[in-house]
Amino acid sequence: MKRFNTKGTNNSNEQKISCPICSKLVPFSTINSHIDLCSQRPSLKQSNHDSNEGEVKTEKRSVSSLLMGPSQKRSKTQLHSTQHHDSSNNSTVIDLDDDNVESKHFVKEEPLEQPANFKKSNDEDINNTRYLQKISHLPLSEKLRPKTLLEYVGQQHILSQKNGSLYKYIEQGIIPSMILWGPPGVGKTSLARLLTKAVTTRYYMIETSATKANTQELRGIFEKSKSEFKLTKRRIILFIDEIHRFNKVQQDLLLPHVESGDIILIGATTENPSFQLNNALISRCHVFVLEKLKPNETMLVLSRGIALLNKLRKFIWKVNSPLKISREGLNYIVDVSIGDTRRALNLLEMVEISTRTSKEDKTFDADTIRDIIKNNSSNGFNTYYDPKGDNHYDTISAFHKAVRGSDENASLYYLGRMLKGGEDPLYIARRMIRIASEDIGIRDNSMLPLAVAAHDTVMKLGLPEADMALVQCCVALARAPKSVEIYRAWKELKSMLDENKFGLSSSEIPMHIRNAPTRLMEELGYHKGYKYNPGFKDGLCKQEYFPQEVLDRCKDPGKDLKFLTGEPFGNKIDPDLKN
Repeated sequence: MKRFNTKGTNNSNEQKISCPICSKLVPFSTINSHIDLCSQRPSLKQSNHDSNEGEVKTEKRSVSSLLMGPSQKRSKTQLHSTQHHDSSNNSTVIDLDDDNVESKHFVKEEPLEQPANFKKSNDEDINNTRYLQKISHLPLSEKLRPKTLLEYVGQQHILSQKNGSLYKYIEQGIIPSMILWGPPGVGKTSLARLLTKAVTTRYYMIETSATKANTQELRGIFEKSKSEFKLTKRRIILFIDEIHRFNKVQQDLLLPHVESGDIILIGATTENPSFQLNNALISRCHVFVLEKLKPNETMLVLSRGIALLNKLRKFIWKVNSPLKISREGLNYIVDVSIGDTRRALNLLEMVEISTRTSKEDKTFDADTIRDIIKNNSSNGFNTYYDPKGDNHYDTISAFHKAVRGSDENASLYYLGRMLKGGEDPLYIARRMIRIASEDIGIRDNSMLPLAVAAHDTVMKLGLPEADMALVQCCVALARAPKSVEIYRAWKELKSMLDENKFGLSSSEIPMHIRNAPTRLMEELGYHKGYKYNPGFKDGLCKQEYFPQEVLDRCKDPGKDLKFLTGEPFGNKIDPDLKN
């Protein structure tokens, strides 16, 4: 702090300045001591008269009272402090109300400061409020999107420090081209963004979606990636959401740039890459499978969501009571969300909005949560099922295998999942017709007409009226005796025909079992020597029906050409049955 010497010598040529108290011109070197003397002189100030004594109150004027406005004046307790030395800035603080003071230093008084922790907490509250105002309009799933990998929940099979395959790349500061495959709401987009942040000095990410990106946009990104690398040595990460929606031409356009390293491709998809993406593109990318979040992981995300919603309720929406949900209520939200974190947060947000106007400070249980979701939307009670995705094929496969295994309850369960998820009932009916022949076959020939009748019922009535016909057929098929004799025989024969084993595909049809509709064909030997079985007793006669060429090539025709064994099942023994 700058100090002025109060013991300067008189000099006629010295500059003079006006005293702010008495307005006299005083040499510059003695202004401080002059101001001290002026401030010690009492001056009358108009005030209230004391009713008992009739005295006029007087007040001492200080430098601070003259040079500072009313809002800057200190409290009386601080103005009357005793003289002390401040070691932090080596300045002398004086008592301005002491009549006997003889100060050699003039110290400009600073405004009253708040405690450091008070300032910090106040600034944090202001910043938090501004941040909450900024994100208040976003969906809860977007508000809670993790900002670092430490905040990311789930997918420990690829992100764990011990044996996570993707973590090993991150640890080395490398991001390979990859396909993130997983169901909705497991964090594919968040993971892609966080990977870029983890090694931000070397990579720069551009986001797009296969639903809007065209060939021209992709070519522009490729050019930008080359320029970016020349100028900054940073590589472009191209994140394409729903990459399975790219057609073959668009996928082929990515190939040379991914292979040469011009871009790092991160594609996100909910569909099986084996079916939806080119093999050439898959061979250039790592495929990481993202799993549905476990219940405890979804519970952690919901807990964070409740904490954030309560901050918004307090500081932004001015709701007095916080949102409180019991453990059972959270478990219910986890159950109906079926591993979809975004869906779980949407349901939580629905509950929060429904309770925002409530003045009751109570904890909401599972029954209350169920009623809120049911009254506001039926979406929370739908099963996770995609009639056009992998789940479609997985579920129908599970249904077929449950019927084959004669588990009527599991069969009914998978039927319910498909119908509840919006599956085409005619598709299910057609599959049951197939089951009637493939898995039951000749053991119960009545199942095939029943399956056909169920299909006709769906055709004529539709859903929901035809649902019981499907249920009836499903349970009947599951309870019916099973036989795969004809299925195995047909499968084996097709394989032999494909290989032309024993000349089965190329051999000539025997002449005696050929038809002879014309005289010329009769003269050529067609139908000659054929024995009409119904003309013989009990229909028995000796006659060969396989081509002689095939019989000649077989070592044991009775064994090699026996497709139907008469056995409904195989001869393996499941070792688990012994337990």
